[in-house]
Amino acid sequence: MEQQNSLIPVLIASHKRAGTITTHKKVANSIICIPESQYGEYRERCPDTEIVCHPDSVIGLSWKRQWMFDHFGDAFHLDDDLMFAKRIYTEPGEKDKLTPTEIYDLIQSTARAAKQAGVYLFGYNTSGKPFTYSSLAPIQVSGYVNTCAFGLFKGSKLFFRPEQRYQEDYWISGLNAYYNRKIWRDNRFYFHFGETWVGAGGLAEFRNLETLEATLKELQGFFGKEVISVRKTGTRNHQFQMNYKTPF
Repeated sequence: MEQQNSLIPVLIASHKRAGTITTHKKVANSIICIPESQYGEYRERCPDTEIVCHPDSVIGLSWKRQWMFDHFGDAFHLDDDLMFAKRIYTEPGEKDKLTPTEIYDLIQSTARAAKQAGVYLFGYNTSGKPFTYSSLAPIQVSGYVNTCAFGLFKGSKLFFRPEQRYQEDYWISGLNAYYNRKIWRDNRFYFHFGETWVGAGGLAEFRNLETLEATLKELQGFFGKEVISVRKTGTRNHQFQMNYKTPF
């Protein structure tokens, strides 16, 4: 993968994880975004990484994402616990993990392709299992984008709801389907993050079953039960795990 000229900044949303954050080591040229009051701890633990602070009054991931979108505009957003990014299309025994520079370059090239396609929301495969990948359909142009790793351009009419503290990817994917129809998802690549339901910091202080149930019902109210449904098969972390499906 050749070095790409920078098109968009790569941002890391983090909260109370100065001692465990990993993404800044995995992606070159990334920027950590944190509350003002946590700057000292993050600067001590991440001395070589650019840090941008938002007011402490910005509470919750959706509000943080909206602040970052307002502040930076066009950008690629990552969660703070990235373990690796890899190619899915490799042959057995072939190197699949990307280096920090390769990940950064991949993000820039994907952003460039999405912009040329007239797409506002873009991302990568939600499964790292090679048998789920179709070599005849490397690019997906409708459906769901996981906000653990996603890009967003200005002019999209999209926004995050501060009151929705969890599963904002279903909100932004549904809203994008309503306004813009298309996504750009490069299914040749997969970003693997830490286990969602373990560890402190991040969303752990907000996440509970009552919140998840309320979020499910709100999203179904916005987009309908045919678009946002309860997952019946596959891996489930809780009984309100969602499925997303668009009719096009």
